[in-house]
Amino acid sequence: MKNLMDADLSESECMLVDVYRQLARTLEMYGDELPPFARRNGLKALAALWQVMNGLDMDPGQLYHVGA
Repeated sequence: MKNLMDADLSESECMLVDVYRQLARTLEMYGDELPPFARRNGLKALAALWQVMNGLDMDPGQLYHVGA
């Protein structure tokens, strides 16, 4: 996997990108079905992983669409 700077990501960095994307997708698709504490903590985790994505130059976009 390559980032926006066309640099190759390591396997561990790719795994973090996958975790971010899966959590974002889960919150988008099922966020309304989650208990309030799970949704809030999921959003906090997503915000922390957003920082990782930004640091890896992966252009994570904005989190407004998932309620963050």
